[in-house]
Amino acid sequence: MRANRVSRADSVGSGRGCAGVLILLVALLASTAASATEGSVDAHQWLERMTRAARELNYDGIFAYRNGSQMESMRIIHRGGPDGERSRLVSLSGNKREVLRDREQVICILPDDQSVLVAKTRPPELFTSALLSTRAGFADHYTLSTAGGDRVAGRSTEVITLQPKDEFRYGYRLWVDQESGLLLKSDLMGAGMMPLEQFIYTSINLLTEVPDSLLEPGLSGRALTWHTGEQQSPARSPETTSGWQVTWLPEGFMMSDHAKDPVPTSRTPVEQMVYTDGLASLSVFIERLDAASEPLDGLSAMGALNAFGRLVDGHQITAVGEVPLQTVEAVAKSVVRQ
Repeated sequence: MRANRVSRADSVGSGRGCAGVLILLVALLASTAASATEGSVDAHQWLERMTRAARELNYDGIFAYRNGSQMESMRIIHRGGPDGERSRLVSLSGNKREVLRDREQVICILPDDQSVLVAKTRPPELFTSALLSTRAGFADHYTLSTAGGDRVAGRSTEVITLQPKDEFRYGYRLWVDQESGLLLKSDLMGAGMMPLEQFIYTSINLLTEVPDSLLEPGLSGRALTWHTGEQQSPARSPETTSGWQVTWLPEGFMMSDHAKDPVPTSRTPVEQMVYTDGLASLSVFIERLDAASEPLDGLSAMGALNAFGRLVDGHQITAVGEVPLQTVEAVAKSVVRQ
């Protein structure tokens, strides 16, 4: 199904994972308005601490990830520090997969697909999950608050709630380790703040150092087909770098990345524009259709990930992201050819 292909394109092209996996790797890895309450200031400080911990600390943990009706178990090993991050994500259930990341590239080993996907790592300010992005105006679109303490994986946590102020984005509930600042549990919340997606650590060890052996792949990719994508330098203005323009975005969303041909396995060139409000993010893909392509026309959903596709002048226009259905539909319908 083309929606699955779009989901993979979003993952690899924007640094959010191969086949939906790297989103977890990055997620594990906002200035407050002047009128904010004391509680929201505390919540913002917890978010900033969580961001630093994900980048800087060494840890080895096992967590469960639920997206809709799908549940997976994974292990993550992460090395932080001034020399740059290295990490390894290993699936413990379902299809065998490994994701390896360093300062230079992301490698996704998919033995069941007989393939290895290689993509250049985004610069640090772009290779972050929406949860770890901080910029002015972030709190204009969410209500931040602390919700007391809880325990996750045997550790004491502080619970942070981020509730959207409009219908175009989801809410979040985060459990942050009080000692280390690491994110130990996360719920993506839909209408009525009901959970749509969740990850939670079942065990985690903070390490003084991480040996290189723990960051080497356990799966061999030598006999598999390698797909390497060469990406252009990120551009910031769709008006000057693209023949296409997104004419409507939810208030607060701005372009964070722009790449052409970011999907190594695509048959035709793909243009991708990534937008974020500092927390939520979505991508717009533009691809010329060939005779063998199966178009996506209308809505498609996979857990919390929603997509909307339409055809314009022989091109597939797809908006995809962990935002409500009405958001991806409105964004996709706003794309016009310049």
